[in-house]
Amino acid sequence: MTFFKTIPLKIIVLNFIFLLFMSLYRFIFFVYFSKGIDLSGFRLDIFKSFYMGFRFDLSAIAAVNAPPVLLFVVLFIIGQKSYFKFFSSLLKYYYTFFIGTILTLFCIDFDFYSYFKDHLNILVFGFVEDDTLALIKTFYENYNLFLICSGVVFLFLLVFFLSNKLLRFKEYNFRLPKIFFRVFISVVLLFSLFLMIRGSVGLQPIGVYSDISSNTFLNKTAINCLFTLQRAFEHKLKASRDDGIDYILKTGYENDIRQAFADFLDKDVEDIPKDNPEESLVLRIAKNKKIEELKPNVILIVMESFGNDLIKYNSEKFNVLGKLKEHFDKDIVFYNFSSEGSVTITAIEATLLNTVVRPNSICLSQSKYAYKSYPLASVAPYNQNNYKSFFIYGDNTSWRNFGSFALNLGFNEVLSAGIIKKDFPRGPWGVYDEYLFDLVFETLSKSSNGNFIYVLTTTNHPPYTIHDRYSVLPLEIPDSLKNNIQDMSEAKKRFASYQYSNEMLGRFISKVKSSKYASNTIIAVTGDHNFNNYNIENFFDSIRVPFYLYVPNTLKPKEYDNTVFGCHLDIMPTLYNLSLSDVEYMSEGKNLFSKKSEDHVMIYGDYIFNKNYAVCKDIFSQKQTFYTLNNSKLTISHETNEHKKLLKKFLSMVAISDYLIRKTGK
Repeated sequence: MTFFKTIPLKIIVLNFIFLLFMSLYRFIFFVYFSKGIDLSGFRLDIFKSFYMGFRFDLSAIAAVNAPPVLLFVVLFIIGQKSYFKFFSSLLKYYYTFFIGTILTLFCIDFDFYSYFKDHLNILVFGFVEDDTLALIKTFYENYNLFLICSGVVFLFLLVFFLSNKLLRFKEYNFRLPKIFFRVFISVVLLFSLFLMIRGSVGLQPIGVYSDISSNTFLNKTAINCLFTLQRAFEHKLKASRDDGIDYILKTGYENDIRQAFADFLDKDVEDIPKDNPEESLVLRIAKNKKIEELKPNVILIVMESFGNDLIKYNSEKFNVLGKLKEHFDKDIVFYNFSSEGSVTITAIEATLLNTVVRPNSICLSQSKYAYKSYPLASVAPYNQNNYKSFFIYGDNTSWRNFGSFALNLGFNEVLSAGIIKKDFPRGPWGVYDEYLFDLVFETLSKSSNGNFIYVLTTTNHPPYTIHDRYSVLPLEIPDSLKNNIQDMSEAKKRFASYQYSNEMLGRFISKVKSSKYASNTIIAVTGDHNFNNYNIENFFDSIRVPFYLYVPNTLKPKEYDNTVFGCHLDIMPTLYNLSLSDVEYMSEGKNLFSKKSEDHVMIYGDYIFNKNYAVCKDIFSQKQTFYTLNNSKLTISHETNEHKKLLKKFLSMVAISDYLIRKTGK
């Protein structure tokens, strides 16, 4: 037994300490992020969450120990005691590197979750694909990098200290068991390791799809970020291949793409053209002499992090809307409206291509498909009507290659505000919004009508810096919101930035309304995604962004229902029908002013909603969850016929999107 007291027992004790570190992280994660979430009635699920989390952690620790265990088994069977000294001295460096790296990833995951409300996922690759220098500057201005680096060094030193302390042996003259016992023990050890890595004795190994509760937060508490990061690498690897992920196969339409079009359009498959099924998506807008004579300008503004989450708290004391409020009160605003994902890229792809953004797909503008033109491009109908089209970004349009992407889609000009107006005051991500809107108005002024201007703002982005000359309006945080805030200092900066962007947007709209363009210009505004660094209990609320429309009275619909559901996909079809005459367009979206409001849905990532139901479908794991929606509250339910209809629509739309991107580009 001397041998087992010397090496294996000390290794077990050391790894048990590592497991305690992981459990401590989960406890801190739970306490910090559960603020503002009602967990009453979930006591058993809380226990299950930590138990499942322990299984995840044990699986991760077992995977780290796989190489040392294999080496140990070889040395154990060979029986050369002198090798164990080298083995134990090597082990402390091995643990220092891998456990130190894991603990560092946990710290990164904590901050990642505070931003995206999810563990490390495919978005982490944005550090390389995004504006890396701006991100580094954001980190530098928003965080104490010296303190962070010191903390990381401390973690590695702590792991090394523990490893060195426990794996230091005084002597190696122990007696090894006989060969039969050594082989038997080795087999048991390897089998035990296999079970721990697998995390389950059932048919399926433990994975990120192993939900234990109807409460989303408790499911996320259980997950170890190493597993979500592993899945991110797998998806990234698949997506980066020439043909990427086969979404048509994943959605069940392999060799049957016409059926996807039929399911989406609720038609018989025989009504779908065989050679060019995409033609079934083409719609024609009737001739309208009034629109032809007016040829209105159309300005679509996608605001950074402009979500619904703060609007409901707006008041004179907590003035987050600023001058924008007067326009929200007078004009059309759709509030049951969602972004298509949690990052800017998804908003741009959905609105530039009129298609559903495929879940976990590679950024289209950075793929081989970025250099093609598409009949479904949002700018195409305006080009048919001889509009001048502009894509304007607050910084350099080389960001994620969107400048080239927009030009290939058919925009006449791509304007980088950060380059054109180098003297304009700017933040880490581009010129401040007030100056960006100056450029937009300047662009509008170059011709009286017939302009389509797509604008992407940047100011309301971490680290939330605003122009020094701007005087912040009252921002007395209401108690109902304050109770949900985790980082008050960060929240105050965010509220000021949110207010600033809305105030500048409001001023811009006022400027247009008081100019000669008031009668012939349509302004559409939405957010690229919601953003909250505090918890909101309701998932449905947390994904919504407003869709605002200023439409001159001569073009404004006499009747409309602003409670209908919609998403980014519906923006361009709505604008086409307000501003164009006798033209065809192709889109998966709907005109929000159409009378068939029951057909309108919200799509966000893996979710699809209508007024009463919702479905979440992970096309990779094939896991699906069904919900009822009542007063913005999602409740898990059994599958109904309504759920089946929603699911069919979602799957068919993803398959069609993949087909359109792969097959219709030239």
